[in-house]
Amino acid sequence: MKTHRTFLLCSILLLHLSPLKAQENETSLFGSLQLILFNQKSHLTFGGGTLPGGGQLTEERSSFAIQQMDLFLQKHIGEDFTAFFDLEFQLNYSSEQQWGAFSIQEAWLHYAMSDAVGFKIGMLYPAFNNLNEIKNRLALLPYIFRPGVYERLLSDLFLSEDYIPERAYVQIQGGVPYKSFFFDYAVYAGNAEGSYISTPGPDGNPRNDLNSGFEFLTGVDPTEFNLKLFGGRAGIRARDEQFKAGISFTHDYDNLRDTTSYPLIYDGIRGPLRGDARRMRIGGDVSGRIGPVRFEVEGISVLYDHPPAEERGIELSMDFAYAMVGYAFGDALFVYGSYEGGTAVFGQRWTHQTVTAGAAYQISPAATVKAQYILYRQFLDEALHQDESSLRFVFLGLSLVL
Repeated sequence: MKTHRTFLLCSILLLHLSPLKAQENETSLFGSLQLILFNQKSHLTFGGGTLPGGGQLTEERSSFAIQQMDLFLQKHIGEDFTAFFDLEFQLNYSSEQQWGAFSIQEAWLHYAMSDAVGFKIGMLYPAFNNLNEIKNRLALLPYIFRPGVYERLLSDLFLSEDYIPERAYVQIQGGVPYKSFFFDYAVYAGNAEGSYISTPGPDGNPRNDLNSGFEFLTGVDPTEFNLKLFGGRAGIRARDEQFKAGISFTHDYDNLRDTTSYPLIYDGIRGPLRGDARRMRIGGDVSGRIGPVRFEVEGISVLYDHPPAEERGIELSMDFAYAMVGYAFGDALFVYGSYEGGTAVFGQRWTHQTVTAGAAYQISPAATVKAQYILYRQFLDEALHQDESSLRFVFLGLSLVL
């Protein structure tokens, strides 16, 4: 009788433990989806005045769109390992209609030795300032359009990789506790910038800007080790997550011989500079909350060491900064305003500025309604209104946690 009772208790225990064990080994599937309706008005003024209408051009459009959908896969492997995978779909993606884009954005394995030391191996967003690692978590952000260089839909327009490291393949990271703070750190390495990577040519054969005659694979980095990306971030973070600050640094090379993504205007002052330009990005970030007030500030300075540019007196350095201040009305409504600005070299030195106002209202734990107004200006000479362009966007959006 005693043996029968013991067997029965063991059977009940196994029945209860089996689902738990299976659940621990299951792969979690979740995601985010952002739907938008937007109206855009554009106005361009050309210094030469060669176009009909006195050198001015105006345009307006409105559209519904699936701005972005991300499917995340996550699996905890034992107590120390976590695998993560991010599939990204942009702008009403359709392979049949050739709309939008589809890509793997992240695919990595994280090994946590402790809170102080962890390793990520695979394709990942590296630690750079505050926003870079979480820019694809749209459901967690109040924005519809993220600050300029972080907006995935504008990455080709802004040439975002000039400002931020887009990919790393190994990262060591951790947080060391001290009193009411953590000292965070991360160091990482990755391939050279994306324009170096081999792509299919018009004839379907692999090509790159270094040695196309030798290339036989696409999607791989043909550069030597010294051209790879190296970088890191060091910062402090409050234990209650109400404050965070840090500095970031990267070193890699800008492919100034690039034939894959530079617009024709780059045949201007960058024409005689073709080659590998040593590039250093320096970033700083401060973010936090004081009661219902939330704030974020980031700055990026991009410095170059390229003798052909120095010999000709050409300045290649660029910068970008944004600041956001918002107020939370309870747990559901958040309103904010932001300003961003910077410079870029597109054949000549351009200045751009953006003013934004927006709101996000959480109608359920899985759904948030968003609205955003954006005014973007870009110009060569503000006083003369020379080659000036302005774009006004009005966005309405629905952000869903899947």
